[in-house]
Amino acid sequence: VGTAVPADTFILLETPQPWDKPALLSPGIPEALRQVVKPLLSSGVRVHLIANEQTSDRRRILIFQRPGQASPGRRTQLLGKYKAWEIQVDSAADMAPALEQFLQHNRAGWRPTLAGQRHLMICTHASHNECCGMYGYPFYQDAITTIRKLGLTQQVQPWQISHIGGHRFAPTLIDFPQGRYYGNLDQESLLCLLKQQGDIKPLLSTYRGWSMLPKPLQILEAELFQQHQWDWLQGRASGHILKQDQGYVWAELWFQFPKHSLRRYTAKLKNNELLSYRLESGQRPVSAPLTHRKTG
Repeated sequence: VGTAVPADTFILLETPQPWDKPALLSPGIPEALRQVVKPLLSSGVRVHLIANEQTSDRRRILIFQRPGQASPGRRTQLLGKYKAWEIQVDSAADMAPALEQFLQHNRAGWRPTLAGQRHLMICTHASHNECCGMYGYPFYQDAITTIRKLGLTQQVQPWQISHIGGHRFAPTLIDFPQGRYYGNLDQESLLCLLKQQGDIKPLLSTYRGWSMLPKPLQILEAELFQQHQWDWLQGRASGHILKQDQGYVWAELWFQFPKHSLRRYTAKLKNNELLSYRLESGQRPVSAPLTHRKTG
């Protein structure tokens, strides 16, 4: 827990394998596209390569972006998932101008797409680390088969993705548009992730954190996820670090379930371990029980 990469924007470029290390030097990436995405990397935008069984000469660009920013002094702008866009082009050469147009026009004229569809981004980037090839690729194949057996091919799209961090947790993935990271996955946790019902323990044991939140807040969020089970995924949240001093971190997390009042949790952490947390306001203004959580 606490190993998800915080990011406001993910740009995913459909590119057939093989992928090099680093991925953007791969032969399937035109130089013009490298020049478009290179300045974005220094601003915290995450850029990855993706591919699946349908990847061909036509290319897609998937963009997942945090929907707006909180105003100064306002800490209750709640988010549940990223906005999602899909750009389709006829060839790799068309990717750079299409992405540049999207970025320059600040999404004007573009409507969020992919509504209601989940995208499981499974790391299979063997040239970055062999664990992702050894464990990630077979898991990707299992995901394809399992999704078909469950009749979820219209709702869930599995992808291969270049290195997302944490190859020691392979197989690992990001579940978009939520932006939640999972690792050390197996068939039991995959079924749990896809069905999102029943016993949640197999999934919680694989949870790495939510990229919408800073890493210390991911530890608190995971604790609350464990407490509230599947209902937690239906809510919206916003988290902030209040203070850091001598290894201690004080943080707050605002959260709201559908049709319920807003809740504010505060927490104290040290060395990536959740020491205590408290529900300050909401329906039940009492201290919550603590299960210690620490990063991997």
